[in-house]
Amino acid sequence: MKFSPLSTEEIQLFKPRLAVILAGMGVILAILVMRLWYLQIIQGSYYEEVAKGNRIRVLPLGAPRGIIFDRNGEILAFNRPSFDIQLILEDTPDLQRTLDNLALVTDSTVSQLWDTVNANLSRPKFRPILLLTDVGRKTADLIDTYQEDLPGITVAIDPKRLYPTAFVSSHVLGYVGVINEDQLSGLALSRLRSGRIVGQAGIELIQNDALIGTDGGMQVEVDHVGRVLKVLSKPVNPAPGMDIHLTIDLRLQRYVHSLMSGYKGVIIVSKTRTGEILALISYPNYDPNLFVGGIKTAAWNELVQGEKRPLINKAVQGQYPPGSIFKMVLAAAALDRGAIDGTATLNCPGYLRLNREIRYCWKRSGHGDVNLQQAIGQSCNVFFYQLGLMLGVDTIRQYALMFGFGQPTGVELESEKSGLIPSRAWKEQTLGEKWYDGETLPVAIGQGFVSVTPIQLSSYIGVVANGGLWVRPTILRRIVTPDGREVLDAESLPRATRLLPLPVEYFDIIRQGLVQAVNGKGTARRARSRMFTLAGKTGTSQVVGRKFARNAEGELDESLLPHSLFVGYAPAEDPYITVMVLVEHGESGGRVAAPIAKKILEYYSKHIEPLRSRFPEISPADSREVSFRLKLRRAFETASLPRLAPSGPGLHAVR
Repeated sequence: MKFSPLSTEEIQLFKPRLAVILAGMGVILAILVMRLWYLQIIQGSYYEEVAKGNRIRVLPLGAPRGIIFDRNGEILAFNRPSFDIQLILEDTPDLQRTLDNLALVTDSTVSQLWDTVNANLSRPKFRPILLLTDVGRKTADLIDTYQEDLPGITVAIDPKRLYPTAFVSSHVLGYVGVINEDQLSGLALSRLRSGRIVGQAGIELIQNDALIGTDGGMQVEVDHVGRVLKVLSKPVNPAPGMDIHLTIDLRLQRYVHSLMSGYKGVIIVSKTRTGEILALISYPNYDPNLFVGGIKTAAWNELVQGEKRPLINKAVQGQYPPGSIFKMVLAAAALDRGAIDGTATLNCPGYLRLNREIRYCWKRSGHGDVNLQQAIGQSCNVFFYQLGLMLGVDTIRQYALMFGFGQPTGVELESEKSGLIPSRAWKEQTLGEKWYDGETLPVAIGQGFVSVTPIQLSSYIGVVANGGLWVRPTILRRIVTPDGREVLDAESLPRATRLLPLPVEYFDIIRQGLVQAVNGKGTARRARSRMFTLAGKTGTSQVVGRKFARNAEGELDESLLPHSLFVGYAPAEDPYITVMVLVEHGESGGRVAAPIAKKILEYYSKHIEPLRSRFPEISPADSREVSFRLKLRRAFETASLPRLAPSGPGLHAVR
């Protein structure tokens, strides 16, 4: 194809168009020049400051978590150095050779190391890749020794939580784990680095804010990709978390743990007057060290889905029928409502007939005529069936709530349950059915709809031992800052107490029955000690009726056997230590739980503090402790509760 040159007329035609194009390009160029002038001259100082801000950064430095001690200064949880192996790709000229050599000094294979590297290839080459965690000091020393053969490999030290007592105190301490989104949203900016690991259960969770430290930091200069070039100022050291001192006595905790071997259940040992928990065991338990650094999926599934379910703290989350231990509520209610006094007797022929229903006493031959003290000591069911009918379920509930049942105690452990004390209104609202008098009978002996937690039982026996003074249980003793300043000294704080509006004489009668239960012909004879006078009450808490606890072949199903319970205190003359023992499916409180309680109190008396009459040769006027008892008695005498007429069908309805 042949092109002919443009004619003069055609050239003249294109000149205006070219002028327009050139003018437009000139305007655009002028705008760009003006913009550059504005940015360089007018806004130059501003962008210079912004550039400096991007170049200078503050790197946070994490603080170690606070240490947890027992009451005697023994360490229960602390931080140990964890040696982590990191790889910096830009410092590794021969990656294959480096990984081959690293596999020789660690337990990992080359393929495992390559998998980790390949998963992090998108990261900038100057940023370290975490290859292995917690390799141990010996491996870290080998890497330092052969550093020339391991270019690009560095060892970083990171604090990791360690629980030296492991299983012994797991449900008290709890465990730590990586922070989740909900916890992160409530974390202060000054603790973002230190709070990467937070408490997930136990005291680690409840006192997490105190245990987390405050971040430190250092000002550094970085290049355009974030590489640290130099440190510009002296680092600000992080502040460690506060130290927690618990009321737990590790010596006693270890001994109690040893007694639970082969059993499932709960043991709680407390100081009677202060509510301080000296030992708390929920069994089966677990090793909190499993959670440090992240728990494996298989191990987690076994903990939460396995048959044992050890993560459940049965001391505050387990709910059980209290059995005959509940009879002390009936005793106090009956005395206060005038349904019976300390000398009146009721007859136990071995059974009680109500309409078409027959309820038997555990002693089929009957106890004969017994008064209240004897009924408590021998745990006569028929006696308390009769009291239950006199009082009625609503009155029983009123006094049970007074003793602390049906509500959390407030102990410093998470997810505490309330248990259940039934009433007529409760059944109508929950089940849509009315209450029948026959349902009051099992309630009167701590069965039926009644359920309580072991920590409630521990506080309950403390109320009886204290003559009506309820003291909130606690495991927290002191909180101390890193510089030694106490921000909480529980011993100097007023105790969370509540005085029951019942005369102290009622508790004297009940306590005499508890002494008979152990030291007379009662159901707790196996708890009798020659070292001191122990008072207590057994309980046999049925899971199902005995006839249903056998399979088709007539063999007992151990998972359906009754629970074995015992609550008590010592010395009986001047209560100092209370103990609560619950053995799941132990069948008999007198045969299983009572001897365990005796061993615990005798161990305490031999190895920690003698349990004897606290002031055998000191007059009450000179004794602070006895003075406390006298003040308490006067407080009872001034307290009053309206005395109502006995409710329910009364004695005439019992045949």
